[in-house]
Amino acid sequence: MMKRFFNTLIFTLAISSSVQAANMSSMEGMNMQQMMAQMQKMQQCLLKVDEAELRHYESRVSKLEVELRALCQAGDREQAQEKAIAFGKEITSSKAFKTIESCTKDMQINAFMPKVPDFDNLGDRHICNELTR
Repeated sequence: MMKRFFNTLIFTLAISSSVQAANMSSMEGMNMQQMMAQMQKMQQCLLKVDEAELRHYESRVSKLEVELRALCQAGDREQAQEKAIAFGKEITSSKAFKTIESCTKDMQINAFMPKVPDFDNLGDRHICNELTR
């Protein structure tokens, strides 16, 4: 289940920029015991996520990635971006993602996990550029 979660989450966040190393400075105040306790709490919480819903999104992610790569290679960057954003908005409004977001809230605050991008304000970030990395 964790692998599916991370695959789906990583793809959803692909159009956002990477977490900057500067954000890791917030780790300084947290000792290893606190970090491990936070991770265990997150893992227990993630057990509440509907696996069937995650499998559904995992299947869609695989198909969408192939489609987006084809659109990018064909030079249809705008259509690829629109499809990626639409999927990102759909998945972030799902019950499974809301549960995941709640479970990972503390990890995001401490910069251990990327934050969900603002799909309406991506700046110069583009899915075609992210897929080639």
